[in-house]
Amino acid sequence: MPSGPARIELVLDLSGSMNENDAGGLTRLAAAKQAVSRIIETAPAQAPLGLRVYGATYPGKDRKQGCADTQLVRPVTVMDQAARADVKQRVAGFKAVGFTPIGVSLREAAKDLAASATSGTSATTGKPRIILVSDGEDTCAPPPPCEVARELKAQGVGLAVDVVGFRTPSSARVQLKCIAEVTGGSYTDADDADSLTANLGTLFRKEWQTYHATGRPVDGSLHGCQGAPLVTPGQYLDEFTGGRDLYYKVKKRPDQRLQVSATAVAEEGYSRGSLVTVSAGPPGDGEPRAWLREFEQSMGWANVISTGGRSKPGSGNETPAPDDTGCIMVGNDITRPGDEPMPVELLVGIADTSTQKAGARTPEPRTGADAEGGFSFNSATPIGPGSHRQSIAVGEAPFWRVEVKAGQKLTVKGGVDIPQDFPKSATSGWSVTVYNAQRESTLCNEDHRSTELFAGRTGHFERVCGPWDITTQDDAKSPDSKGYDVPGTYYIQAQVAEPDDEAKGIVVPISLTVDVSGTPRRPDASPVFFFGDAAAQTPAPSAANGNGEHGATGAPAPSAEGEGSPTGSLAVPAGVGAAVLVIGGIAFYALRRRRAA
Repeated sequence: MPSGPARIELVLDLSGSMNENDAGGLTRLAAAKQAVSRIIETAPAQAPLGLRVYGATYPGKDRKQGCADTQLVRPVTVMDQAARADVKQRVAGFKAVGFTPIGVSLREAAKDLAASATSGTSATTGKPRIILVSDGEDTCAPPPPCEVARELKAQGVGLAVDVVGFRTPSSARVQLKCIAEVTGGSYTDADDADSLTANLGTLFRKEWQTYHATGRPVDGSLHGCQGAPLVTPGQYLDEFTGGRDLYYKVKKRPDQRLQVSATAVAEEGYSRGSLVTVSAGPPGDGEPRAWLREFEQSMGWANVISTGGRSKPGSGNETPAPDDTGCIMVGNDITRPGDEPMPVELLVGIADTSTQKAGARTPEPRTGADAEGGFSFNSATPIGPGSHRQSIAVGEAPFWRVEVKAGQKLTVKGGVDIPQDFPKSATSGWSVTVYNAQRESTLCNEDHRSTELFAGRTGHFERVCGPWDITTQDDAKSPDSKGYDVPGTYYIQAQVAEPDDEAKGIVVPISLTVDVSGTPRRPDASPVFFFGDAAAQTPAPSAANGNGEHGATGAPAPSAEGEGSPTGSLAVPAGVGAAVLVIGGIAFYALRRRRAA
């Protein structure tokens, strides 16, 4: 399973035609330099990036030499500040002089990516991708570029090629579109420096700013509890295969409380009716459920389905397990036989009197540019009450986290400004989702919709979630039986989605306003769950390289955290799993759950 940010190699056309002065007052070469320099400047610190060019060194007419003119400028590795400065200097010196060996360059780029996968560094284990920028047809075939694309696809390594046609004539566009279609990539046109910069930025942003599923690798049993691995408090990364459920053993005394949360991450939007379940209890025939059971169902194009539950307090409220060893089941009603494996995060926590004394540790809230959302529960950006603004690309789904205590009330309002030239579509909309400390999604408001469809409208749109009265999960007077009133960390996810791809990559401004009112209850009897042995760390900074972009998380798993802090501090090195959240998926209706006894 690929992990970490996507490994991307940019392949840039520097053939003689790039000297044409028709790119909005610039030569095509100058426009390309501007766009590539911007990518280098804004690349996240942990995002693997390589650069290859063709047609850059041989100005003659000998076809053999001209068609071998392809060079690796920068291998596919993460960029520190010295590397950025070096590559930008090289880009500034580019000249466009030669032939157009697209097919040869694609083969060499695939080799570059393969070499990066065996380099032994955790930052170069994500899925491979080539982004090709060309202004014309291959002048060196054979090999025909589309046949090379088929070769790469047949290798079975998941390599896709995205293509940007820059001032491309219709005859060349057919060839370039074929490369993208055969490999499962995308094709876009660019006519000037601004559109080239925007299109390249969208492609890189799409691959790097995705849901980063993290956890210690584990292989759950597909055949029930008997042969299942034992999991202790912490976060794990597994995967759904076929239509098989996953089973794990867990140790829990009757005086302890257990939390189990499961998050499934799709590379394509979930179909209506997809279902994920978590349950736990003494092992036996069928589904273990005496301790807890929760499920979440997709009513549309959800990218992430997440649910979680906790056992009730007190030894008299549950069935004890032999030797205190119980069974966890993560039910899979999502994938089918023949489907690609799907990453699943499993979070396991224990609460008892010893963890209660540990106390909660929460990260310092961020403001301004540092408050840009992260891209998973684990990298959710900590914020406090107030308003926060940023811009997101259509299809991105950033996460924030806010701490709420018993006795307080939470209200979340999200806003987005849709420009007049936004593509008209019946399926585009604005979504705000709030998850509680168990990673359960809430019903945002009384109309039970998780998304407001634009329906061709433009202008300002708002979604208001809450207010929720935060009590305690075990408060007899609790008004909410589904756990939306649990004190702790609440996770906020915002998204502008376009499942039909028409608006994908368009950047729009959003606002997020969080209101936390009321006085925290004293004393707070909320249970404190323990989620791992490593020292607690705050989430990775959002401005990892000083430009506000997000790198891969690198913090270890946390120590004992408060009820609301099970995942905000929890991360493992970037090499331990990251999965792609496909840009554009969205759930049009609220994800609903039922609580079974």
